Amino acid sequence: MDTLEKLQRLGSAASWDSCGGVKQKSSRKAGIPPDYASFVHDCTATSEQCRLVKVLQGNACIHDCRYCVNSGSRQRKVELEPEELAKSFMAFARQGIAQGLFLSSAVSGDAERATEKMIESARLLRQKFGFQGYVHLKVLPTTPREQVFELARYANRLSLNLEVPNAGFFGGLGSTKDYANDLEKRLRWIDEAKRKIGGISFTTQLILGAAGETDFDVLKKMDSLYGETALHRTYFSAFRPVPGTPLENAKAERPERAYQLYQADWLLRVYGFELKELGLGLNEHGNFGLARDVKFEVAKNNPNLFPVDVNCAGREELLRVPGIGPKGAENILRQRKQRKFNDFKELKKAGVIVKRAQAFIEAGGQRQAGLKAFC
Repeated sequence: MDTLEKLQRLGSAASWDSCGGVKQKSSRKAGIPPDYASFVHDCTATSEQCRLVKVLQGNACIHDCRYCVNSGSRQRKVELEPEELAKSFMAFARQGIAQGLFLSSAVSGDAERATEKMIESARLLRQKFGFQGYVHLKVLPTTPREQVFELARYANRLSLNLEVPNAGFFGGLGSTKDYANDLEKRLRWIDEAKRKIGGISFTTQLILGAAGETDFDVLKKMDSLYGETALHRTYFSAFRPVPGTPLENAKAERPERAYQLYQADWLLRVYGFELKELGLGLNEHGNFGLARDVKFEVAKNNPNLFPVDVNCAGREELLRVPGIGPKGAENILRQRKQRKFNDFKELKKAGVIVKRAQAFIEAGGQRQAGLKAFC
């Protein structure tokens, strides 16, 4: 099997892993040659859009994850040698086809062997070929601590998939990994490596709907991680059954659920919401249900906070208003030093989405008749 065919197979096998806003586009629309469309992706993992080669080092896996096409012996075993991978990537980089690398691997034999191949691939890129661009490396379950730190020396970002919010949901997804020792402990080691080495960020990913977790379970885990570690962000993957896996007949999760939790994650990380606030948007089952706008759902169930007077409210209060984001809040705080806001038209010019906000604010004595009228 030639290198291009290996990349195609291992790129397709890596498609379930989120790495920063990857948007798979048609090869023609994205300007990606058709032969490379399975492993070259446009991504927003960095501050600017970045085109990544997204691939596994190898697809043979000892783990029995019930949702994963790479587990067991379901796929033809394919592996890229470090020199082969590094040379191929540098050819793409020189041609302008890709600016960065996302590298993961199935666990063939043991995590130490698989990780050593990833380390060697990254070492070749950095030291032999002088590549200084974006590299995202995956930490595998049971990876030794010293290898986690070695990965950190060559990466811009590390990640490890927790898959579910706590150990109680983990048993139904497989039998070969221990949640506390193989996943949570490794995430703590990544956090330690970031603090000691610096220069990297790290993320995790949760699968939604395969294990029966609620949105509250997910929110509780996210809140804990952001409070206790330097986790950059959480990614979500709505479960989709894969033919040939033990969960092939399981029900697929709504993609909208991942979108809701991305909204909630943004409110936690960027807006400074507390877990108990987000809980106001959950139904009796601990889920956001069919809510299209999580922030609006939270706000409408928190009537004691509103209306907010935009001429005297602080940043924290303004950010609780649907339709007011960080930029809008900063604009309001800055502009009102010069003059008061007298109507909603002036707020629109400040970057407020008035249609969403007007039921929750007042400006110059002017306010919406009430939330019921707005709805």
